[in-house]
Amino acid sequence: MKKMLKYRRMLADNLPPGRPILLLRAQNYNVVSLGALLGACPEEILARVEVVLWEKNQPAPDLPPGHPTLRAYSFMMLHAEKVSLEIAALRRDYPVGGKHFFVAGGALASTDPEAVNALGFDLVVSGEGEEIFPRILVDWLSGKIATGICHAGPAWIDLDKFPGFHPTVGYLPPIEISRGCKFGCNFCSVPRLFRGTLRHRSVSRIVEIARSYREISPGRRRVKFLASNAFAYGSAGREPNPKALFELLSAIRAAGYPQICLGSFPSEVRPDFVIPEVLDVVRPFLTNEVIVIGVQSGIDERLEVMHRGHTREQAVKALELLKKYDFTPHVDFILGTPGEKASDQRATVEFMEELVERFGILIHMHTFMALPGAVWKDKTPRSIIPEVHERLRALSNKGVLDGWWENQIGYGRRKSRA
Repeated sequence: MKKMLKYRRMLADNLPPGRPILLLRAQNYNVVSLGALLGACPEEILARVEVVLWEKNQPAPDLPPGHPTLRAYSFMMLHAEKVSLEIAALRRDYPVGGKHFFVAGGALASTDPEAVNALGFDLVVSGEGEEIFPRILVDWLSGKIATGICHAGPAWIDLDKFPGFHPTVGYLPPIEISRGCKFGCNFCSVPRLFRGTLRHRSVSRIVEIARSYREISPGRRRVKFLASNAFAYGSAGREPNPKALFELLSAIRAAGYPQICLGSFPSEVRPDFVIPEVLDVVRPFLTNEVIVIGVQSGIDERLEVMHRGHTREQAVKALELLKKYDFTPHVDFILGTPGEKASDQRATVEFMEELVERFGILIHMHTFMALPGAVWKDKTPRSIIPEVHERLRALSNKGVLDGWWENQIGYGRRKSRA
């Protein structure tokens, strides 16, 4: 891997006079994306700008006048309201046509670019950013940048061409081993975002990235991964490839990492991929005790409506196997989905309580939200009935249920009133 320049978080008063600025609006939720975009930029391009991070809730950098500035945002639907307020306030000082150019990308820009464009950005990028962002930066520097909505692609990027990180952001993220999903859950935007495709980074490239992490942070001992379905690595997407998993994990171990985390956040697994042939391969390598597994419902009819592609029986069998192999399952569930009845909610929470008793699972709870790009993008969430709400709180009070499900209920209510 090529040697990367190491940038520092620069203060505005340290900027050379008149030098162009690339200002990254960094939050916990987008630091991985921003690092991937910088990592995709050739160093000769980045050398022409000063990279400045505006981080989290810090005051906006007081940039000296006369500095052309490209302000880059990446966000999801849940963050749109705050971003909208921030952009509106900034536009009072930095109107369209001035030295400050505002560009947005990310999940919401990719699934609903018109909505993001309406927030006041000069340019909205829909699609994968690694190939197009360096071109945007060059066009901006040359004064020839377009405005409006730009659709990246149509070809998918080759993950091996890009490192997926850059030291500027100060964070070495979980290594993205796969992108996309072959399944088509109606509540999820990923299948539509990547049109049902699944791609993998090669083992050699993943190891190269892991070794680069050690060069930057010599004391680093642990590797984590990013994937929509970790046990699908190296496969065509519909059934696991144990041989590919062995090649990946054995190569990471040979690279000197004693701690390997796969199947833990942010690389959950599907129940139908939890089979003995996979667990026999991964168990000797993995140091994470928890496996995150997406079950979503304990009712076969609801699973079919969701288009999950697995059954309740497969989910229970997967949990049995995880416990047999000494993993603690952290199980995703969703309530409030379209067409859901009160009896469905009661049956699902009863299933949760049963699994807690039988297998000692942890629960990661979600309330349905209509996501742009999903099949159910226009559906209204069903209210959680009081009885089920209280039983979920009881599980939370026992320390076996977590998640932002109550915040998601509040978000759904605000959105329905808008």
